[in-house]
Amino acid sequence: MQHQQRLINEIEEVKLTILNLLSQSAHLSHQHLLSLLTQTVNAEWLDLAAQKLGPEYGEYIQRMTTLEAAVSQIEIGQYGYCCDCEEPITTALLELDPATQRCEQCAK
Repeated sequence: MQHQQRLINEIEEVKLTILNLLSQSAHLSHQHLLSLLTQTVNAEWLDLAAQKLGPEYGEYIQRMTTLEAAVSQIEIGQYGYCCDCEEPITTALLELDPATQRCEQCAK
């Protein structure tokens, strides 16, 4: 599925962005966290990052959470349906952002 690959690619991009930001930091705690995250498997990566990173990483953590939710929806056959009303999300919205969780009506 094309959307699944886009989601997976963006997850990797966000992870790399976080790791790059951590690697540029002079804080010893950030270097330790960088080491931990580099050694953590994908299934636990987001949880560890969400627990250990400060609020300045909140936007990245939120996006990864949304992306991971969309991948999970694909895996259970619920992808493309609004999480509120359960109606199909338009193809146009999914093309714009494959991690979209709500139809146009519910997003308003």
